[in-house]
Amino acid sequence: MRSEARIGLAVVMLMAAVGTASALSIKNSKHDLSKDATGVTYQATNTDQICVFCHTPHNAVQNIPLWNRTNPTASNFTLYSSSSMNNKPVKSGFTADSISLFCMSCHDGATGLGSAVHNDPNGTPITMDASGSVISGDANLTTDLQDDHPVNFLVTAADISADGNLGSLDTATNPPTMKTADVSKGLPLFKSGRGDTTLECGSCHAVHDNTNAPFLRTTMAGSKLCLGCHKK
Repeated sequence: MRSEARIGLAVVMLMAAVGTASALSIKNSKHDLSKDATGVTYQATNTDQICVFCHTPHNAVQNIPLWNRTNPTASNFTLYSSSSMNNKPVKSGFTADSISLFCMSCHDGATGLGSAVHNDPNGTPITMDASGSVISGDANLTTDLQDDHPVNFLVTAADISADGNLGSLDTATNPPTMKTADVSKGLPLFKSGRGDTTLECGSCHAVHDNTNAPFLRTTMAGSKLCLGCHKK
């Protein structure tokens, strides 16, 4: 019993450490909307909670990732498409299960930043300061994404081969990844209605880590992020 207790305590401590590391990486970044954040663009007036704007431990809107927001309607978006794309381009909208919709629940420029379904633990609805309750400027991508990098499209080995200028697909990793020799770590692909290897916003952006602004998975120096998928 004592051994089991020690193992249980170790697991709890490890989970706490992981949670702390995650919180520290987002604190005071542009994704920290809490009232105590420093050097940020948008800020609440009445909560010091950081995670509540996107996540809730109970009664989540979607179980993954314990989502605390109502996503915009998938079909309302127009996506980038081109006749030169070999990977079945789509323009009619996101699939309803696209993880990119999590991002667009703020970056559509219409959904309120403080619009958490379950409020701060004190039960008070979140209010935003004079910086505004919706995103504006370059961060407002709107629902017309025809001028943005394509997302929510399926990446397949056959399409990569047909293109000839893309990195390799690795479905043995979890999640599946895509990479070229220019990066040491593959960029993640996600499951959606398009298939199990869908490129989404999260393929290029790591929303909890702003080491490479703006929340990029690797540096843009020398176009390294672009060269993670594209051979040029």
